Amino acid sequence: MYFICLPLTIITTPLGSMLKVVTMPTVAVLSVRLLMGKSKISFNYVHLTYFFYVLYTVIQLVTYSSEEATTTTRDMVLGFLTFILISARIYNEREVNVIEWAWILVGVICVIVAFTSNEVVSEVEERAVIKIFGFEEDQNQFCSYFIMPVLICIKRIVQKRKLMPIYVIMLFLIMYSILKTGSRGGMIGIIAGAGVYIMVGIKSVRTRIAIGVSAILIAIITVTVIFPLLPESVQERYSVEQVAEDKGSGRFDIWEYLLEYTFEKPERIIFGSGVLSSYEILTNAPKTFHNGVAHNTFIQVFSDQGILGLLLFILVMISCFMKPRNTDKLYGCAFLALMAFSMSLTFYVFKPYLNIMMMCAISIKGRLPEDKLKKILEKRSALNV
Repeated sequence: MYFICLPLTIITTPLGSMLKVVTMPTVAVLSVRLLMGKSKISFNYVHLTYFFYVLYTVIQLVTYSSEEATTTTRDMVLGFLTFILISARIYNEREVNVIEWAWILVGVICVIVAFTSNEVVSEVEERAVIKIFGFEEDQNQFCSYFIMPVLICIKRIVQKRKLMPIYVIMLFLIMYSILKTGSRGGMIGIIAGAGVYIMVGIKSVRTRIAIGVSAILIAIITVTVIFPLLPESVQERYSVEQVAEDKGSGRFDIWEYLLEYTFEKPERIIFGSGVLSSYEILTNAPKTFHNGVAHNTFIQVFSDQGILGLLLFILVMISCFMKPRNTDKLYGCAFLALMAFSMSLTFYVFKPYLNIMMMCAISIKGRLPEDKLKKILEKRSALNV
């Protein structure tokens, strides 16, 4: 239920976002199960590195505690508790399959939302405005909801599951949904994740070649059939000339200013200026900026938390890439796709970021280090006999 409610993050209630409303009882139920001893748990280096990163963020409130910083840090702590309770549990294969079905359902919900969103930004810029029950979602953030559904569809196509034709159709519908938003970062992120998964997540060379050929055919169909269905202004957004002309929708200027501001003083380089201090920095800048954040996670973290915070964040990244080698490489590829999104998004408490990190951190029965050691010892015992 928690994963299925991911698109409902933007819906606001008196208690906070709809996903937060779902999170609270989820945390309560998982806590009770843990205290009653009904759930076996296993901690790993993803939990450890993220703990130190969140701890560093909490400590920063001593030096900078604006309303944005306090709220974000509080949400990070709540997110961390949810992250631990969900990902520290040891899952069996059936449960993992159920979670993956929940991700596919997220993809279905988002496709329906994209196809039913008929409002556009303006007469000049005809990219779709994404709304869920009247609440508007950022186009780039919306596209990140498709990361896991896309990779799971590819995985199940390769495995030749029963519903393989539906997964193929699903991929086409998702591609059109992303194109409709005009999100260049979203398209790059999804393609990056899928490409890496095909290269490292699929062992058979023959299958890789077949998938590669299929990907080329899908790309041709997309460019020749789907792409022309988009409004001309949306098509132009994907051109190199348009990216250079609008300077990444103004992001390049923000990046340059925040980096220059941070490098002015050694203490800013080491410790940063405080979580989401960019709102204050950009507001007081001599040049007018229309955003209060960097729209680049790495620059945002460096500006807010300095080189110390950036190194801790990079350690979390490395952990999320390494851990899925023992579970499913798909999850590591999904996190890589998320990092591609991070070049145009800022996320401290961004739910797809937290939820994909959960997938990277989970442990699966039969694939734990001690399970592998047990198999090795059994093989050695059999050989000795």
